[in-house]
Amino acid sequence: MENFKVIIVEDVPLELKGTEGIFKNDIPEAEIIGTAESEIAYWKLIKQQLPDLVLLDLGLGGSTTVGVEICRQTKEQQGATEVPRYIKGESEASKQLYEFVSLVAPTPMSVLILGASGTGKEYVARSIHEQSLRKDKPFYAIDCGAIPKEVAASEFFGYKKGAFTGAEQDKKGAFEIANGGTVFLDEMGNLNYEVQVQLLRALQERKIRPLGSTQEIDVDIRLICATNENLAQAVAEGKFREDLYHRINEFTIYMPALKDRGADIFLFANLFIKHANQELGKNVLGMDAKASEIIASYDWPGNLRELNNVMKRATLLTRGKYIGAQELEKTMAQTSPARPINMQLHSEQSEQESIAAALRATHGNKSKAAQLLAIDRKTLYNKMKKYGME
Repeated sequence: MENFKVIIVEDVPLELKGTEGIFKNDIPEAEIIGTAESEIAYWKLIKQQLPDLVLLDLGLGGSTTVGVEICRQTKEQQGATEVPRYIKGESEASKQLYEFVSLVAPTPMSVLILGASGTGKEYVARSIHEQSLRKDKPFYAIDCGAIPKEVAASEFFGYKKGAFTGAEQDKKGAFEIANGGTVFLDEMGNLNYEVQVQLLRALQERKIRPLGSTQEIDVDIRLICATNENLAQAVAEGKFREDLYHRINEFTIYMPALKDRGADIFLFANLFIKHANQELGKNVLGMDAKASEIIASYDWPGNLRELNNVMKRATLLTRGKYIGAQELEKTMAQTSPARPINMQLHSEQSEQESIAAALRATHGNKSKAAQLLAIDRKTLYNKMKKYGME
């Protein structure tokens, strides 16, 4: 028999212990990846990793209603074919991020999104647009780092036929195409000084003039910008206009690095595996325990973009149902060796999330979790007691 993964849902401790014993002694092919004593605990488990089998007590909580409802919802969720393009995450850092998004989205304020490459800045920009009063109008994204600096103005404001060599017909720019909606400028620290002047004028006067035209066009757009550079320092060095900086920075959102988003890494990893399955025609269900340990202990300097690439390559290499350490080692050969989770954390909340992530990665094995966290077992027990995680 091929190995398979099991989640047991049982709220009677004695029954749970007995069921675990039966699986361990009589069905060695079964790997118990988690147990739950309540509906809430079950949904948390199912988000971390998909099992092959759920053994569910229909009388959970003393009522068959709860068990039957869990069955119905599980069938609906697992039967759904549509995979979301992105998820928000459930860590404290993610919750705070989207609280800021919800706060600023309905306003007309310009937004500057700051964060390292690969942290999901464009998705946050789209979320702001989709929650704004402009949601029914266009959202137009431009990667300023991917276009030559000398043609940036024509990308923003458009041009008329004959404006320059190669301009064989009129072309609308982003501001005109997105009129009434939102323009998102990613990596805008790459804009040269002349384009910065033109952009500031367009924002102040709400008018643009396509290259080669004598006519101005009224525009009404909301501007969201993003960069992984220190624009304040660029202003101090005279590389970025101070007046434009203040114009685009009415509200600032800081993107958390993936390593600071706690157990969200497992949610994103599973999402990227689903994306890879659809793209590559695979049917990988998740990661095994060792693979989970590896991704939990790595710093992910490339953030979500790096995780996505690793999961896609690992999915392609996986022949069974689960990504293992071997597949991850092959795909991460160009990266630094896996490192322990950093327990020198910024807050008790992030420390608690890292402990929870390590326990999930090791399926509750406290000795292995302590090794993963680079602390001794006694320290782990003390911290778990402190946070009520026993």
